[in-house]
Amino acid sequence: METEKIARELNYLIIHNLDAQEAYIEAAGSTASKDMRDAMLSEAEKRGSFARELQREVKALGEEVAEDVSLAAMWKNVMQGIRGWFRKPTDVRLVEECRQGDDETIVAYDTVLQLGEKFMPSSIYNIIIKQRKEIGLTYQALIKYHEQQLAH
Repeated sequence: METEKIARELNYLIIHNLDAQEAYIEAAGSTASKDMRDAMLSEAEKRGSFARELQREVKALGEEVAEDVSLAAMWKNVMQGIRGWFRKPTDVRLVEECRQGDDETIVAYDTVLQLGEKFMPSSIYNIIIKQRKEIGLTYQALIKYHEQQLAH
């Protein structure tokens, strides 16, 4: 197991979680619904927790830790801010944007998990599996909410 390669993959997941945290915070600030705001802030906290957990593992490997969002996420936030000047986001649109982001995050997790347990220590592999399951549950809830809103 090469710690540098493991750290690179973990940093990839860290950045996805930091991006998701920022997206959920942005969504929470854009909704008028208290329930939606609370749910989005809770998910943002969970993603921040996931990032911190993975950051601890990278530090334990003695490697450099990713601590910032991706350039793509920063650019997306700028564009959303500009679009916000012209149209008010709906909860359905916010949920759809979070779902799309989680779709990318799930692909990132699945890509790292495909490397297999032999690629990294089993303790790290188990953390990634646990986080992937939780993100999958959120993803399913977002899809369900989106479908319910479109049905109305």
